[in-house]
Amino acid sequence: MSVSLLRSWDVGTARAPSRRAGIVVALAQLPLRPALTLLARPTWIGAENVPAKGAVVACGNHLGPLDAFAYGHLLQAQGIAPRFMAKDAMFRVPVLGTLLRLARQIPVNRGTSRGSDALDAAREALGRGEGLMVFPEGTYTRDPELWPMRARTGAARLALDTGAPLLPIASWGGRALWPVGSPIPRPGRGRRLEVRIGEPYTVTRREDETVHQAAFRVTEELMETIAALLGEIRQEQPPTVLHDSRLDTHRPEAGRPQRGYRAVRQR
Repeated sequence: MSVSLLRSWDVGTARAPSRRAGIVVALAQLPLRPALTLLARPTWIGAENVPAKGAVVACGNHLGPLDAFAYGHLLQAQGIAPRFMAKDAMFRVPVLGTLLRLARQIPVNRGTSRGSDALDAAREALGRGEGLMVFPEGTYTRDPELWPMRARTGAARLALDTGAPLLPIASWGGRALWPVGSPIPRPGRGRRLEVRIGEPYTVTRREDETVHQAAFRVTEELMETIAALLGEIRQEQPPTVLHDSRLDTHRPEAGRPQRGYRAVRQR
């Protein structure tokens, strides 16, 4: 068995300790990876851009429930343990919460006094040379045409604070395979997942910037890069101005019901 295959499946000592996934993910991948391959028939373009070693902050657009599995599949197959920053509500779900903690995922406590805990835990993980998977938008996109939205600055702050490179990723097809609101995937003829991985890059604060200004600029540039990658997949021009979810009347991620939102169907 080749070293690359051993590394992909996290067998023995094929991976550096910082890239090991742990027993929960190691066991979960046995049924999940074949199932995801059959369900989504994923195409990965630029997978060689996933850094072979060291810390990395991978950032992807967020279309629906399949995304976490799809990005986790990609990272695990490339030899990097999938560490997600996930909503704290998921950690309160019986059994699931326990599994997430055992898998060393990071809860995000929004709007509470513990809101900074997630960034502290993420910095520590990056300091150990681990990889993070972040959805900078913080929720499923509400752009009517399913382009990425303007994002939160957490990923940018982590990259600026730690020097870890940002890895932009765009996916398309996941929402058709697993529509928002559906309890289960809905595979069908012609439905498949395509993921495009950009080149990793490091960011620094300019001399004339405050910390906040730098984080805002890096976030804007990151989301423009992800939108451009998605445009390559869709063979369409992304919008010059991304949707700003802060202006939405209904924001489910803030605890308010979402109404009247029309989403386009993916091809």
